[in-house]
Amino acid sequence: MTLDTETDPQAVLDRARSDYLAVSRGGHLFASQDEHRRAEELAWDRLQAAERVASAARTAA
Repeated sequence: MTLDTETDPQAVLDRARSDYLAVSRGGHLFASQDEHRRAEELAWDRLQAAERVASAARTAA
């Protein structure tokens, strides 16, 4: 079985979670606090959207 990281809701959720944690912990990698804050907000929004999709997929299964 191949894991499709673009369409499998759990894989998308796992990636979004990983991305959010990387951005959240990587504040020192950004040029400014404002850039870090914006990146963290975008990553958080993607994580929340992925959680909604994964939850709907689990409910439908």
